[in-house]
Amino acid sequence: MKTFYHCLIMWIPFGLLFSFAAFGLDVVEGNKIITSGYALIYLFVAASFTFILYPISFLPLTFVVSKFVESLLFRVVIFTCLSGVIGVVAFEKIYDFLFMEKYNFSIITSIIIFGITGTLYALVENSFKRNIKFV
Repeated sequence: MKTFYHCLIMWIPFGLLFSFAAFGLDVVEGNKIITSGYALIYLFVAASFTFILYPISFLPLTFVVSKFVESLLFRVVIFTCLSGVIGVVAFEKIYDFLFMEKYNFSIITSIIIFGITGTLYALVENSFKRNIKFV
């Protein structure tokens, strides 16, 4: 039951971190096409998408990792790698292939931003696990 509560609590940091990662990607790459006019709407859409994405991707992963992986280093590696994959998917969903060619977008930016977000998620997850009593 502790692991279940832990996974539910981690939904909030996931939503916040990955929403800001998607927003950061739009700030970095979207400025090439001047898309900052809809920043608040974009942040709301990104937040909605990440709150839906968590039960599909990171909820099962958080459950398995918190049950079986003890080392913080392995947790960081697992969450960072999966976040990089999510960064690739998000980049391809946000920007069409024509935008990538025309405006010289780089998918590496998305991988780096989402990878850093995955590292932060792993550190927050570890902190919550150690500091919250029922988790």
